[in-house]
Amino acid sequence: MEISFGKPVNDDGLPLKEILKIALRLDDCSRRIHVQEPIPLRFRRGSIKDRFPFIVSAGKRRYDGNVLVSVTPYEEEHFKILMNFEDQNEIDIWNEMGRNRSTQLMFNHTKTGWMMPLFEKLNMKPKILQNDVQQLLDAEESMIQVQARSGVPRGIQDTFHTYDQLTTWLKQMASTYSTLATLQSIGKTYENRDIWLLKITGTSGSNKKKAFLDFGIHAREWISPATGAYMINEFLTTYASGGTAKEILDSWELHFVPILNPDGYAYSHSNDRMWRKNRKPAGSGCYGVDLNRNFGYQFNTGGSSSSACSDTFHGGSAMSENEAKALQNYMTGKQWNTYLTFHSYGQWWFTINLFLYFLFLFKNWGYTKNDPPNFALLKAKAKIGADAIKSVNGRSYTIGSSAQLLYVASGGSEDWTRGDLQVLYSYCIELPPTGGNGFIVAASEIKKTGYETYVGIVAYLKGL
Repeated sequence: MEISFGKPVNDDGLPLKEILKIALRLDDCSRRIHVQEPIPLRFRRGSIKDRFPFIVSAGKRRYDGNVLVSVTPYEEEHFKILMNFEDQNEIDIWNEMGRNRSTQLMFNHTKTGWMMPLFEKLNMKPKILQNDVQQLLDAEESMIQVQARSGVPRGIQDTFHTYDQLTTWLKQMASTYSTLATLQSIGKTYENRDIWLLKITGTSGSNKKKAFLDFGIHAREWISPATGAYMINEFLTTYASGGTAKEILDSWELHFVPILNPDGYAYSHSNDRMWRKNRKPAGSGCYGVDLNRNFGYQFNTGGSSSSACSDTFHGGSAMSENEAKALQNYMTGKQWNTYLTFHSYGQWWFTINLFLYFLFLFKNWGYTKNDPPNFALLKAKAKIGADAIKSVNGRSYTIGSSAQLLYVASGGSEDWTRGDLQVLYSYCIELPPTGGNGFIVAASEIKKTGYETYVGIVAYLKGL
């Protein structure tokens, strides 16, 4: 068998021919594998379209023939390999990479002949989860179209709404519940969409605590904005009847950003369901910055890419993106009691990134192997929320530092709020599922995830 690779797009990465050398160390029949250089013409990398095949029709981008595969990385070399493949658009990593945890990858079925044996040789336990991702997307699109054609008005909890639909709904809620809710734009995107923030608080109480909650930083994670909308609806529509909503809103100001990435989210509805980044031109004919790699605390210190075409492209500089600047401008100068950012998927409740925090300690006070101050308290507060979530549908969340549970990723918003704004209770919450169809979930999941998350956040806020 002959497999040939070229150089990676980014100079910082592991040369792909070294990947085969790693495999050779584990291979008892290494004579069958030959790394050939220079690269034969038939294996030279072409355009991104050639490397990651898809079909573009008059409507949305299609992913016919793309498979969804689970692998389990457990060594540093495994993570480098996956990140290198992603940088070159050979694979699309769906969930966050975790040590000894399933990482789900999408790639075209034409690559299974060499990619699956490579993962096998590296003992990464590859398993095909879906033989054709497009079938999942077609089913989701069919559901949305059936709902649209039915003529039956769909509530905020019944379907995945577009950016424009959510904007209309937010304005209606702010008008209907004007004594509780205030809607404002905290910034404009590259494509001139508003980044909406809805502040909700009760008519009673004083000296209230402040919580900031954002959703939809990654465009394709549709369950995130839907969950944010569910929570807003629950707080506003049940406040008058007393109980939990009134108890929270009379003691808290809740600042909701339902869609932090409006351009990317709109594009995921209109053009490409699997789009992740924002939509600002990034160079090299590519678009978008991964907003959750663009924040300023320990920017570009690991787990992000300098390749403009990569899904984890961190941007030209820290806080370069309008969306990150909007949070910075709004949050700076205010006293926040907690910051919560909602992603999907995995069912994780992440505290601060310990790896980045240790870098900070090393820079300022010298290296320490101890947990950061108050780390036990951070986990204890998170456990209150996770336990309450589990009490609803039995779904468990794993609690811990993202650097302990996952591979390091710098430039995240929760690390920025903790490191630069000193918001102690800063968390990233990865919503369901843990695997399965990943981002493609049924509309019925909105109420299920929305309600259990609402219960969990209420319990967490009471515990602070």
